Amino acid sequence: MPRARPPKIQVYHTTAPTCFWSWGYEAVFNRLPLVYGDQIGVNVMTSCIYTDFEEYLKHYELTFDGLLEWTREGADIMGVPLGTDLRRETIPESMLPASLAAMAGYRQGPKKGGRFNRALMRRWCVELQDVTKLSVQLEAAGEAGLDLAKFQRDVADKKARQAELGHQGHDFPHLPLGFYNLIVSDEDSKTVVLDYAFDPAVVEDAIDWLSGGRLKKAVPKDIAGYLRAHGPAPLTEIARVFGLPPSKTEKDLARLEASGKAERLTLAGGPHWRTSSS
Repeated sequence: MPRARPPKIQVYHTTAPTCFWSWGYEAVFNRLPLVYGDQIGVNVMTSCIYTDFEEYLKHYELTFDGLLEWTREGADIMGVPLGTDLRRETIPESMLPASLAAMAGYRQGPKKGGRFNRALMRRWCVELQDVTKLSVQLEAAGEAGLDLAKFQRDVADKKARQAELGHQGHDFPHLPLGFYNLIVSDEDSKTVVLDYAFDPAVVEDAIDWLSGGRLKKAVPKDIAGYLRAHGPAPLTEIARVFGLPPSKTEKDLARLEASGKAERLTLAGGPHWRTSSS
């Protein structure tokens, strides 16, 4: 039996478990599969934002106070809360251990690996936990439903995980691709590069244009199911995933809360929701 042809429309992005732009893109990369299913290909590569914090600041011509301001600007651009109560003494000198942990998580499959990567992102970008520490990684692994014994074996093999980290993206387009942008391509003659495309509607417009509007589009509706699958999420993310105005999203979440299916919590000073623990 011949193999099924890969989808014509491909989306490419690079992410990292400690990059706040990646947290802002969660709405896009969680909505696209719900809307298009396997009609498109979604290709996400894991990277590392820095291995030397002081060199990172120099490269971007930042002071530590400038980094805090940049984080606040990022929260405003993306429309999602970020933790900004950073202290220099709590900043890891290298974020590589978190990226290697993400690679270890993906050895248990894309679904669980993606869920683990998200759990790391939330812990760092929103809750300001040090995700380079094994104890925090294990908490995130438990949240994601990983086999903890296998995860610990895989994360301990740093040489193998480093090799996997470096062997990604060989089939990605030879175009500028960073944490803040993504590429949508018809794999033929047309490619769209989108910067700061945190609203999924912008990405869908590009996909629909490249596909000539021929793809069937589902309408996601199960907010409670989304929270079960992805864990705590900010209001803006939920609204974007379900294509709803924030006011309508709040009403739907209030109904879920009243029925005991969801509960509200505050993270980084902003409203988030998760499935009810009661």
